[in-house]
Amino acid sequence: MCMVRRRLAPVLLLFSLIGGCAANHAELQQPAQTGSVTAEQLFTVAFRPIADNWLKPVSMPQLVTDGLRRVATADGALWVVQHEGLFLLLRDGKEQARLPQPGDTIPERWAALTAEMLRAMRTASPTLAARPAEAVYRDMFDGMMADLDPYSRYAEPNKAQKERSQREGYDGIGVSIRDAEGGGFAVSDLVPDGPADLAGIKVGDRILAVAGLRTVSMGYETLSSMIQGPEGTNVELRVGPDDAQARTVTVRRRHLVPNMVRASLQDGIIQLKIDRFNNATQEHVRQAILRAQEKSGPLKGVVMDLRGNPGGVMVQAVGVVNLFVPQGRIITTRGRHPNSVQWFEAQRPMTAFPDLPLVVLIDGNTASSAEIVAAALQDAGRALLVGSSSFGKGSVQHVTQLPNGGELFITWSRIYAPSGYSFDGQGLQPNLCLTRAGVTMESLLGEAGRVDRGAQTQLVRLRMAATEDEKLRPGLRQECPAASATGPESALGMAVARNLLRDGAFYRQALASRQTNVAER
Repeated sequence: MCMVRRRLAPVLLLFSLIGGCAANHAELQQPAQTGSVTAEQLFTVAFRPIADNWLKPVSMPQLVTDGLRRVATADGALWVVQHEGLFLLLRDGKEQARLPQPGDTIPERWAALTAEMLRAMRTASPTLAARPAEAVYRDMFDGMMADLDPYSRYAEPNKAQKERSQREGYDGIGVSIRDAEGGGFAVSDLVPDGPADLAGIKVGDRILAVAGLRTVSMGYETLSSMIQGPEGTNVELRVGPDDAQARTVTVRRRHLVPNMVRASLQDGIIQLKIDRFNNATQEHVRQAILRAQEKSGPLKGVVMDLRGNPGGVMVQAVGVVNLFVPQGRIITTRGRHPNSVQWFEAQRPMTAFPDLPLVVLIDGNTASSAEIVAAALQDAGRALLVGSSSFGKGSVQHVTQLPNGGELFITWSRIYAPSGYSFDGQGLQPNLCLTRAGVTMESLLGEAGRVDRGAQTQLVRLRMAATEDEKLRPGLRQECPAASATGPESALGMAVARNLLRDGAFYRQALASRQTNVAER
């Protein structure tokens, strides 16, 4: 999860992803140019959240030393030494620069030292002098982040822009483009009901001209800059399978947030595949269920498929839980910074489906905000979890948007489920495990029909103990080994979920027998 801070922009609360990138939308905004930002400016903004927000107090001398040493690896003759209050730069054992280290943690002073050392390193090394500034910054950040934790990271400007567009959306017409045979560009994908889709543009159409200018000799960046633009403005495109069948369309740009929810309806059961959580996921889930109800009447239930979901915007994960849970704790977060201690409670007016039967599918790649949803629904007694142990990323990242267009993710708190355990490092345990040897549809449904309150009570105790004792986590995870749901196992999980929901009485019995005492509900 991430708290986004930007010196030039509002603060936003997010939940980080394990990985992934955005679609290649033509209208994505271009990141700031690194060359226009000084090292002093960049590291002044970066050092503040590192010093203030990381889970533990940071040693600035060690952090900067490790960052500079990572930069120096590009030239084997260079070495950086931190000794008795001094930073020394050596080349082949000979001193090249000597700078005093600050006696405090004021970011501006450490940023000035870092910038001066980087300049000295580039002066002393032709290899470093020839490298782009962004490559040097990336190495510096990578060296520093290695001192922290696996989820603290630096995203360089292009990657950061793609990630922002994925979670926050972008102003454009809703097209993705690819190179076309014979030159030029063609439409590779469309946002459903987006401006381009509504204007009649089709996948496969060639983009022959923009604003009256032929595109055949344009580069991708030029075409992107012409298609993109502020919400509410128009762009004129000439599109078609070829020149002979081309048509001119005027498309009005608007703000678009990619729909990460794929819905399918069969026999009164709606399957919701949530790829990740962005700024519109709660509404997309709500709308998908409402459309299914309008189409088929009362639903037998929902299969929420979170397998492979790496995370996303935390408040949207909380919102998705609130669609099904009318009251009680959803998550708690705690860290070193006072602002990292937060509670999220369900709000009854936001609950649209308080009684709709629900089964959640998870696997070893279900992570972050997806784990928040699964853990909260399980603890609230609102859903049965089917699958394997989940990934186990239960930490919150504070995200700083940097002056060069990049982003810095710093872990600043841990997440706790309503029952009080942290799934960081241990993951979630499903109610019905698919990864034990010899499981079948019959054995899983038989297990679902048995009352096992004792086993659930024992699971709660083990989870709480593993929160504090890392040595217990491997054994707990081996109770239901984490695995990626592919092939037959994926089909089995969906089949079990649908069978549970077909019989309302059977589902209610299975759910009731697996409810736990939630300490913080």
